[in-house]
Amino acid sequence: MTGYPVTAGGLEGVSLPGPGGAARADALAAGETALIQRARAGDQDAFSALVRLHQRQVYTLALRMLRDPEEASEAAQDVFLAAWQGLGRFREEARFATWLYRITYRHCLKVSEGRRRDEAARAEMTAERVREQEAQGALSSGLARAAEADVRETVRAEIALLPPKYRHALVLRHLQELSYEEIAEVMRMPIGTVKTHLFRARALLKDRLSDLERARNEGLARAEELRASLQATIDSIETGLRGLFDRGHEASGPSGEKERP
Repeated sequence: MTGYPVTAGGLEGVSLPGPGGAARADALAAGETALIQRARAGDQDAFSALVRLHQRQVYTLALRMLRDPEEASEAAQDVFLAAWQGLGRFREEARFATWLYRITYRHCLKVSEGRRRDEAARAEMTAERVREQEAQGALSSGLARAAEADVRETVRAEIALLPPKYRHALVLRHLQELSYEEIAEVMRMPIGTVKTHLFRARALLKDRLSDLERARNEGLARAEELRASLQATIDSIETGLRGLFDRGHEASGPSGEKERP
């Protein structure tokens, strides 16, 4: 099979149904079924049409799981190659899109498994850097902004540190907007387990982000205290200098010479 270039913008020229277009949706579904049957028979043009219909969704899921555009594009290529090779095993028990999601999910799991340790190490280093800055205290306004950027990075790191089954369920539900039934189909688990994974993922993330929010507020408060303290010091120095100048002026005559007794 020839390769299919897969990017985020591959739906040009493909007509999709809009709101209220039930008839068009039915026609599109029937057309997709015909394309699948032709592709099974070895028609590469029919499979190319299927790629154009679904490559955006496949690429988007791969990007959200792998968080790297180049890796996501390569993953999408591999997914469609696997789909072409395994098309004979597609029995239409699920939607074709769901079948592709399942292939994408499994492939991205393999890719991400190989780099999970490196990501965890980097995330721990970022979190440790934030903790060290908090322990040092005395943040200036500039450092407060840098600390806030670190907090944002740590938020992303905390999501990456969620157990894979929780993180992937979160991505499929809230970023890919799959139904519970489709997530269960993709992850090959009961719907009840899917809901449990989502509940625990949200709870873990809420606890971790609450801790980060408290740390952020404390850091900004310390920065404001430092600014006020520095301003008070500057005001005190200026007051002292004005007092010295005024006393020196009083001790001098109109010509600037010191008055004689």
